[in-house]
Amino acid sequence: MGNSASKAARKYPTRAPPSQPTTPHNASRATAPRSQTEPASMPLADSHRSQAIEKDGADPQFLSNLSSLGQVRVDHHMESIHVRPEASNIARLFESRARLGADLASSLSSSSTAFRPTRDQMNATALSALMDRRKSVRTKGELEQLARDFGIGHDVLERLTRFVNSPSIDKASIRPATGKSEEEGFVATAVWMEPSLK
Repeated sequence: MGNSASKAARKYPTRAPPSQPTTPHNASRATAPRSQTEPASMPLADSHRSQAIEKDGADPQFLSNLSSLGQVRVDHHMESIHVRPEASNIARLFESRARLGADLASSLSSSSTAFRPTRDQMNATALSALMDRRKSVRTKGELEQLARDFGIGHDVLERLTRFVNSPSIDKASIRPATGKSEEEGFVATAVWMEPSLK
């Protein structure tokens, strides 16, 4: 049973194949003269470039494309480009990282309660704090004040909260994890909470 019973048995050859096939067809092929596709006068390699080699290496389509382009026009009033080593890409990368770090440090040290974004950027801590505080807002005025506290526009906050929110759980769905007590772990359903504005 199994799949070996459903397969045909392998048959091995009973005689060894001859070491060199000696058929009249192969013998006539070995002594036949070269055909018209392999002229004997065409050298395979040479130490200098002959006319035959030039003709073999020519690309007529490439040459016709070159001739259709015409002559090259050189702009003699071009400015030379001066490359400064201090303005290379790597140097600019390190400068921008240092500037970003300084901006972040100054924004965090200026006020411990208000988080300020640095040039169209906001760190994850500030974003999480903004989303958490947004859930407790009750009026439209408080929402606008919250956006001003974090240094972003009210319309930017509205566009951002269409796609980003901080983690929230449904308090009614909290239950102990399977096979564990409440002290060992619990399971809850995550929900998307919006502020209840008046």
